[in-house]
Amino acid sequence: MVATAVTAIVDVALLRLFGVGTHLLVIAVGSLVAMCIVWLPLTRRWGGLAHVAWACGVYLFVAYLAYLLWWTFASHLGPLSTVGGLILWVLEAFTSFLACAYLWELCDSLGTEDWRRRVTPTTTIPDATPFVSLHVPAHNEPPEMVIETLKSLLRLDYPAYEIIAIDDNSEDEDSWRPIEAWCAANRVKFVHLSDWPGYKSGALNFALRRLTDPRAEVVGVVDSDYQVDPSFLRRCAPLFADPGVGFVQAPQDYRDWSQDPFYRRLYYSYQYFFAVTQPSRNEHDGAIFAGTMGLIRRQALEQLGGWDEWCITEDAELSLRLLRAGWSGLHIDESFGYGVMPLTFEALKSQRYRWCFGGIQLFRMHWRSLFSRSSAGRLSAAQRWAYLCGAIQWYGDLMGVVFYVLMLGGAINLATGGGQLFRKMTVFLVAAIAILVALGLVRALSLMRRGTGATLRDALGAFFIWQSTGLTVARASVQGLFARKAAFLRTPKVAERASVWRAFAANWAETALGVLGVAAIVASLTRFDTASGPLLAVLLLVPTIGFLAAPANSLAAQRAALPPELRTRRQSEWRRDGRALVGGATAVAGAGAVVAAIVALFALLVAPSPHFTPPHLTEPARPHHSTTPVPSPSGSASPSSQPSPAPSSTPSPSASAPTGAPSPSNTPTSAPSTAPDQPSPTGS
Repeated sequence: MVATAVTAIVDVALLRLFGVGTHLLVIAVGSLVAMCIVWLPLTRRWGGLAHVAWACGVYLFVAYLAYLLWWTFASHLGPLSTVGGLILWVLEAFTSFLACAYLWELCDSLGTEDWRRRVTPTTTIPDATPFVSLHVPAHNEPPEMVIETLKSLLRLDYPAYEIIAIDDNSEDEDSWRPIEAWCAANRVKFVHLSDWPGYKSGALNFALRRLTDPRAEVVGVVDSDYQVDPSFLRRCAPLFADPGVGFVQAPQDYRDWSQDPFYRRLYYSYQYFFAVTQPSRNEHDGAIFAGTMGLIRRQALEQLGGWDEWCITEDAELSLRLLRAGWSGLHIDESFGYGVMPLTFEALKSQRYRWCFGGIQLFRMHWRSLFSRSSAGRLSAAQRWAYLCGAIQWYGDLMGVVFYVLMLGGAINLATGGGQLFRKMTVFLVAAIAILVALGLVRALSLMRRGTGATLRDALGAFFIWQSTGLTVARASVQGLFARKAAFLRTPKVAERASVWRAFAANWAETALGVLGVAAIVASLTRFDTASGPLLAVLLLVPTIGFLAAPANSLAAQRAALPPELRTRRQSEWRRDGRALVGGATAVAGAGAVVAAIVALFALLVAPSPHFTPPHLTEPARPHHSTTPVPSPSGSASPSSQPSPAPSSTPSPSASAPTGAPSPSNTPTSAPSTAPDQPSPTGS
């Protein structure tokens, strides 16, 4: 509160210099103090730096919005301009709320160590260890890579577990037959599903209900491209000794990223979530289950009916249902596995589309739990806030696209000699807009560097990777509100030989918007006689670079150097995401309505008018596989190891699978192999 008071006094003095009226100062300061009092129970563990950052940020947004609302009416540009100004103010208010949500994560990550809810995995095996069933789903993956993942799981230093490999609807028999043969030779359960519904969720439900050993108390999910540390289960499974724990989530981490600038910056862009967002959410028991490298209590999973097959981010959706049912979730600040990032920019866009679409699906289906206390079950206010922010933050990219279109229209209006449309420009307004944009950029880069240890150059590159996927995320955030079904975007084939034409053709929409942005910047700079011209050119600069970065990133991914074993994956990655979007007529109508609204705004514009310490991010060492023995089989096959045959008229698994019972169940693994080096702490 002291920081809030000091900030308010300084800002009052500054606003007085700009001639702002007393009534606006009272509104801004009053709103700031009231908001700080409301949030005090949730912020009392913050340190002084976090309180200063929150007080300054909230005050700036409140004062800015209060001034804009008053100035919209005080500009006296006519009724139509006033209505347009109010619509613009609503968009600005929503964007400010999104900025405060990001600021909250920053301040939460700066919480003092004395208050931090840090989960430390155990270092010894207790007397009682839960039996774990590890599920490894795969779809159109290179068989060599999947087999390497299964080999790493066989080397786990844990006495009671099984492995189930599930091939989910791979069309090419050559992609799953080698896996089937390897599983048969190594006593790992395997099943190939053909025409099986539900995508990944359907495959996981099949494994849970038909293949999982009855002794299993914990179910784990490991993606088919991961190399897992032998200590994973030994250190994480004992956390389920607490009967209230429903799931445990270790960070998703990646390998083979340091050899090329594009993949290095892509890696840093991924680390933000597990370096900042997850630790912040974990402080209030609001962490999400992120899928791979996660463990779930089987009892909790079955009580909730398994994985929901309507949501394409089934993992995050499950974690919300678990928390609502009263279970607790734990985020671990230590990596135990390393996967492979998308190797083409188009695959990255497809992944971002799925994540956003699934996040909006989750919000659409569970919004009552987030807004209504009577529908929230056992969700706390902090948990509801965490999941609400996680859902609406996807709309930041949509707001960016909308404001970008508005600025393009403003540039045309300026170049053609049009007047001020919504508000008269003042020194305060020009300064405030520039400061807010600069603060947003500095916040993103600072958090990136603090959370990942990236250099300034790599942090900038990671920031523009975010920006270059903005149009894809904006599209998904709209379609997720209306479409009932969605599978995966079809991504263009990317060959090994780099092609500038392919890079532009696969990102033609972003390229077009970037070219329009360059033209708008030039048009704005023709009006140096007004403050609006140079300001608009500056505001257009960052998003324009972001859109033009899309084809540049695509070409960089094509040219990036990769280890030999990943070149095949990059060449065939387009097939892995080769399911087309399935949307109803409502999705088309909804998207069309949004486009029509943007076009209408554009036409109006151009019309003449008068504390977390992150892991040290070093490349994990490649594990050596040649001399590692595999566990011995347990006495007999699990009773559930053989799937029930389905009638021929319905989708069914391959008749030849699964092949035998997995074997790590009762015999300890005798030789942990060389594992990836665990990241060491780094300060900031």
